Amino acid sequence: MDTVDTAALRATVLDRCRAEEEAVTIRSVSGFNLPEQLMIPAFAQLVWECRASYLPAFAAIGAALLPRRRAVLDRPSPARAVFVMGEEAVCRLERGQPDPEIAAAQLRALQDRAGAPHVSVVIHPRAAPALPFPAGRFVITTDIGGRHTAYEEAAPEPSGLLITSAPRRVQVYQDIFDRLCADSLDESGSQARIEEALRRRHRAVTTVPDTR
Repeated sequence: MDTVDTAALRATVLDRCRAEEEAVTIRSVSGFNLPEQLMIPAFAQLVWECRASYLPAFAAIGAALLPRRRAVLDRPSPARAVFVMGEEAVCRLERGQPDPEIAAAQLRALQDRAGAPHVSVVIHPRAAPALPFPAGRFVITTDIGGRHTAYEEAAPEPSGLLITSAPRRVQVYQDIFDRLCADSLDESGSQARIEEALRRRHRAVTTVPDTR
């Protein structure tokens, strides 16, 4: 994303943030990464520090707006939010990456979020069919008037984000979202996978190698 226009990026990311704040529904696909709205601050800091090495503008602006994006799920009348994430994100936390203690805390927070009545977290297994195009990270917001807008992270774009409200184009993202959901674990299966990852993380912490 070397050609990112920082001013344009700030404007489009802020636009996405406002759309999430005003949305009645949020549908998010985070690819092989954890959804940003579900990151705890300590984990987010590590993520943004890593991204700063190759996406400095996106990392700086994303980090600055992250508290607002997280707060969307805690507002008095929260949006109905569905997050589809690749199992790879859970596997990395299960292995204690990038930091064992933070990974465990992030898994516990993910477990809590997945149990909220207005939040669904579904996991797209590694064994599932390949992600359809565009297979990157995107968010679809729906406002109180029923207007849908899709926001896709797209490196070729000068702003780093591709935004569309055109019904036919939004429908493409919706179709991909529906396909991903169909190929993913259901809510209870996804929660069980998160619980399994947390148990394995705890076992890894408490297991002491036998050096005798």
